[in-house]
Amino acid sequence: MTLEELLVEVEASHAALCHAKANLASALTAFQDAADDRDYRYVQNEVACALHISRRGADHILSNSLELTERPLVLAALSAGSIDEGKARLIVDQLQILKEPQASIAEADLLDYAPTRTHTSVRRRAQTLIHKLDPKAAERRHEEKRKERLVWKTNLDDGMAELRLGMTAHDTAMAYDHIDRIARSLPKDDRTLDQKRADVARDLLLGLDTPAPQGQTMVYLTMPVTALLGLTDDPGMLAGYGPIPTSVAQDIAAGGIWKRILTDPATGMAEEVSNTYRPTAKQRELINARYPRCTAIGCQQPAQRCDVDHCRPYDGTNTTIRNLRPKCRHHHNMKTHSNWRCENRDDGSHVWITPSGRVHETELEPIADPAPF
Repeated sequence: MTLEELLVEVEASHAALCHAKANLASALTAFQDAADDRDYRYVQNEVACALHISRRGADHILSNSLELTERPLVLAALSAGSIDEGKARLIVDQLQILKEPQASIAEADLLDYAPTRTHTSVRRRAQTLIHKLDPKAAERRHEEKRKERLVWKTNLDDGMAELRLGMTAHDTAMAYDHIDRIARSLPKDDRTLDQKRADVARDLLLGLDTPAPQGQTMVYLTMPVTALLGLTDDPGMLAGYGPIPTSVAQDIAAGGIWKRILTDPATGMAEEVSNTYRPTAKQRELINARYPRCTAIGCQQPAQRCDVDHCRPYDGTNTTIRNLRPKCRHHHNMKTHSNWRCENRDDGSHVWITPSGRVHETELEPIADPAPF
């Protein structure tokens, strides 16, 4: 079989798995609905016995199935294999904050958007829609989630454990950048960068001495000046994360350093950054504003932690915005040392050609809404 034929078989098997997941959700909901009133609250016990899983596990899949079947269009998309279970559950969860008709508007948009995008892209799209359709609901949800911040520990095998923190996106971005800058400033040794980050985080949490970070801790945030001035409810866009509530973005902006970014009124794409640094630094800033993530398909690595790659090999004259794109080190090496190829189109989009011959286009990410004319 050719690579293309094998890939088609992979797609068909995945679609069949999605169809089975939808059928399972429907079957679980039907079983729960058919239970006698006296037995309804104990349905999870019988499901647990039948599937040989814990009662908590049975309760979890019953709850997910009920929520999924309450959105027939999402369930149908899962059954057809156009979205997987993770995306289906994500969409259902995100819609819960909205009332009708906003929920149906968002549902239709996400079901059209989700089939060819990653889970992270769909989440970012959903959050953006929520902020636009009901900014106050987005603010309430953020505040509810902020109150749930916590630290928890999970025991792992082989003498290891995992420590996780639930914090606001801004605080997390600042903390990660602080850890990352210290780790990257350390001299080369036998540790990977991930191992250095883990060691730096441990030292900081335990109050041990750590080297001073190289440079100022930074996060990148874009928002319309109208939102900054309180004239609109447009969300801020936190680099590497996505939309955050207007009030949170305004608080961050109050203590930040701002630069003017001009956008194309027809597309919302960044076109110019105010002149603050020497041309090469300014050029890098504009590339990061236009392409906030690695331009590989589905990659979420923030542009400021990527290489600036010459899509066409450097010839002494083509270090231009048209030819440069951010790529994380993994995808930069993939493009350079494998049969993957990429091209830049005149509209600013970036195209990848896989070893099997398929063509995938990375979507443009405007930082402003196109002008309504």
